[in-house]
Amino acid sequence: MTWRTLRIATILIIIQPLLFFPATVSRAQDRPRPTQAEIIIAQATADLFLKRLDETGDFSRVIDEMYAEDFIERYIQQQIREGKESDSSSNIYSLPGLVYKRNLLKQATVEDWRRLYIAANNFTYHITITSLNKHADDILNGRELDDERFEKCIPSKVIELFNNHPILKGFFGLDDDDGDDKSGVGEPDGESQGAVVPKESGPKSIETPEEMQGVTETFQEGLRLLLEDQGYHSPRLTETAKSALEVNRLKLKEIGLMEFTIEVAEKKFLGLPPGTRILCAPTPLGFWLEIAEVNGKHKIVRAQFWPD
Repeated sequence: MTWRTLRIATILIIIQPLLFFPATVSRAQDRPRPTQAEIIIAQATADLFLKRLDETGDFSRVIDEMYAEDFIERYIQQQIREGKESDSSSNIYSLPGLVYKRNLLKQATVEDWRRLYIAANNFTYHITITSLNKHADDILNGRELDDERFEKCIPSKVIELFNNHPILKGFFGLDDDDGDDKSGVGEPDGESQGAVVPKESGPKSIETPEEMQGVTETFQEGLRLLLEDQGYHSPRLTETAKSALEVNRLKLKEIGLMEFTIEVAEKKFLGLPPGTRILCAPTPLGFWLEIAEVNGKHKIVRAQFWPD
């Protein structure tokens, strides 16, 4: 995740998230429109998702209440199926700036995956809220955030912690003296779009369960240092930040970037049977929710952070 990605998240100029549905779901040209009842469900879910995050600052609490109980197992099995249909040796891209080897799908435990998901998203959420709170007035008054002001949102101890980690080095894109993004973030291991990037210049893939656990612990420590810098208080949106968030939500809605959509599974997808209608709900904080009926209740089956 470069500083550019986080800055875009901070000022909430969010283009439609890049959600890569495979051929198991309907494409845009034949995509059905959600019913009014489905729009109500999507809106209520998105609102509650953000409300619970603001109240708790903890994805694990939101997961317990709003996610399908086996959402991690669904994700793992979906990735395994996709690997059989494509290049089984290819890397998998997760949170922006993170990439892991496909063999981890069978080597790491469900708990390893769950802990990484929670730690990475908790850290991302708190950095976003911290930045938004500090610059809400700038956003409301149309002032552009420069690199220096953005960097000041992140404690130097956090940047140092990440830059000393072989996998998370350059996660913020703030380790280059000249400010250019030479870290290769966004093009891990030089595999994206055929780019040739020396391995040592880009982020290292997560290859073993032990490395995955180390990344999780670093995210957790980074969050601890961030909260320590704020007096051990989990940040909540200020009233000014809420106003800035609403202003940008309305702007995005006007140009069609906050629309709820429907995808229909053509075959088994995330453990859901063919024909399942999957509600797709963007949020103004950059979290993209996929909602489906599981055991008679609408649950989040996947949520990703995709500020483009």
